[in-house]
Amino acid sequence: MKFYQILLLAITFSSYTSINAGEVKTFDDIDSDGDGYISKKEANDIDHVKSNWTAADKDNDGKLDVSEFSAFEGKDKFQPPETMEEPEPGAAPTQ
Repeated sequence: MKFYQILLLAITFSSYTSINAGEVKTFDDIDSDGDGYISKKEANDIDHVKSNWTAADKDNDGKLDVSEFSAFEGKDKFQPPETMEEPEPGAAPTQ
């Protein structure tokens, strides 16, 4: 059970942060004007967000809210293993 708690904590931390050139920035760090959104201008310093703006801005409103940012930053991270040798106790059958 501790493994899943640690994994959840790691996912939560990673989804609200961005690592750019070794520097970790949170959503609030990037949202410099504090309006609750990351504008295109505010994202200019975060290379991977800047270069993938269209993919990150799901609703095409020209800004990222915390859910868009966390979804973009969390994609492809912490994926569950393809197969598990032993199911978790109490888990539903997979077949």
